[in-house]
Amino acid sequence: MTNPSTSHWVEVEHARLHVEEAGEGEPITMLHGFLVDSGQWNNEFAALADSHHVIRYDARGFGRSTIEPGRYAHHEDLAAVLDACNVQRTALLACSGGAATALDFSLAHPERVSALIFVGAGYWGRFANSTPAARAFGQALASFDVNGLIDSSLRAFTDGPRRAQSDVDVAVRNHVEAMTTHLFKRNISYWTFATRDQRTPKPAALDRLHEVDAPTVLIVGREDQIEVHHLAKELRDGMPRARMIVAQGAGHHANLEAPAQVLGIVRDALSEAALRD
Repeated sequence: MTNPSTSHWVEVEHARLHVEEAGEGEPITMLHGFLVDSGQWNNEFAALADSHHVIRYDARGFGRSTIEPGRYAHHEDLAAVLDACNVQRTALLACSGGAATALDFSLAHPERVSALIFVGAGYWGRFANSTPAARAFGQALASFDVNGLIDSSLRAFTDGPRRAQSDVDVAVRNHVEAMTTHLFKRNISYWTFATRDQRTPKPAALDRLHEVDAPTVLIVGREDQIEVHHLAKELRDGMPRARMIVAQGAGHHANLEAPAQVLGIVRDALSEAALRD
């Protein structure tokens, strides 16, 4: 990355959000998955800063961002970040729970979204539970067994249903483990208050997919959980301008295991969105 990045804090109700920016040009904002933090996007943030205004931030209760008791909505946090960065319209690159935030935001503020690029998209209340590792994660979450959460999340979502740990690139698995460990070993994290304080739209975005007009690319790792594949197909079939791509040899955080493929897809999606504007 030839463009130096800057970091700052955005104050929102009951939290402080850590935000990074770099580059100039059309904006792209990166929303991480809910087992990791903004470090998920190290490669994309650096690579795209040469041609775009790149923004990434730790969602409340993740990474360096704080969280306190009190009602909030993630898509409202995203609006606050964009306002603080003086960005009126942006492409959204989002993974897992970050995709849920992006969907809610795109319905609340359709004029502010130029394109949606999802990696292993998730949505509120949709959980994987068809494999032993996924069920173990749910059980560990219910009792907040920290070591169990770290181990089961890696087995369920990084390794995936069909792979052994030894089948996954060591550096990728270690990177995910570091972010996940930081998350679940925090004294207070997103997961501490998620079920109590988080507000989600009614009706849910999944009941309004036909209203999402932004061009959308859905990337799903071949080795991801079957529920993630099912949701990607539901989004593809429900959103008027969506298409789906399967990333071979990748699990839930597909951009980390197939960085060249995902970056190429992102660049193509940004170019197509620019041509439409």
